[in-house]
Amino acid sequence: MSEYEPIRGKCFYWREHMNDDDIYDTRVKKGQRRVECSCFVEGDRWVYTEDEVPRDCPENKHCRYYIHFE
Repeated sequence: MSEYEPIRGKCFYWREHMNDDDIYDTRVKKGQRRVECSCFVEGDRWVYTEDEVPRDCPENKHCRYYIHFE
């Protein structure tokens, strides 16, 4: 995964990384490319398509380290 950078409007520990294989695969349409998401602290990982990436970490209600980044 690329270097950690917080994303405004999401959990401070949330990070997103476009799947390297999908970036260069012309058969995969924009919006359907895979995005690997993870919690920087807890180590949880999820994979979504670009169109399905959640507005914030799915565990934000249960995470003891949750900090909203603005």
